[in-house]
Amino acid sequence: MMNKRTLTIGELATIVGVTPRALRHFEAAGLLRPCRADNGRRVYRAADVGTLTHILLLKRAGYTLREIASLSHGPLNAKRLLQAQLSVLETRRADLDAVIAQIKAACVLMSEDTVPDLKSFCALISKGQDHMTHNAMKDVLRHYFTPEEQQRWQEMANSHFPPTDRTAYAEQWKKLIAQCEDALSRNVSPQSSEAAELLTAWKTLQQPLQNATGPELWRKANQMYLERSNWETAERKLPFSPDVQNFIIAAARHQAATP
Repeated sequence: MMNKRTLTIGELATIVGVTPRALRHFEAAGLLRPCRADNGRRVYRAADVGTLTHILLLKRAGYTLREIASLSHGPLNAKRLLQAQLSVLETRRADLDAVIAQIKAACVLMSEDTVPDLKSFCALISKGQDHMTHNAMKDVLRHYFTPEEQQRWQEMANSHFPPTDRTAYAEQWKKLIAQCEDALSRNVSPQSSEAAELLTAWKTLQQPLQNATGPELWRKANQMYLERSNWETAERKLPFSPDVQNFIIAAARHQAATP
């Protein structure tokens, strides 16, 4: 029986702005330990809300769920953790300063009457954004890929997806992701024919990348994507939401189970 001192998983998710799936994932990682009501459903108390607030704060600071979980075991070395976070923030500041300098330099070269073509302008903005995203993802990539594998991935990207083709490829993904989001907003079932068509389009876009990387690198990339809740933050985000990812996975499972 619920009371004013407890919250359901849906109520807590709404209050803090996360999904119930994220709360269940935090529980599986040993970070949250909700009680159970007589009907077996999870109930959360004020202490759980405080714990969740700390989890989300540390995630925004850049810590992974594994790192957050380690904080609850053994003595807390607060100074070491703060120094590590300071190092991360200083690196990000240096990267941001470099991007700011690039954009300022471009502004100096442009007079008030200069109107850059849209493609060049977008390329400049994209360069800065890619620079920041790449640096924010460095620690994640180190966790899943060796330096040699990262180099192979970069060489593959440059040879199979040169800059002239990369923009068009990215636009195709952007369009497909938007179509998946639209399907989700209409509560389209992963077992529907529409979902099957979206899955086919997804596989078609993936195929060149999958062929170029090879099975081992592709397996590691899939693992990184499936474990996104361990490392994803406001600065380190995949181009599609967890809901889109789960929709495609569900459609693939249905297709595999269909004779």
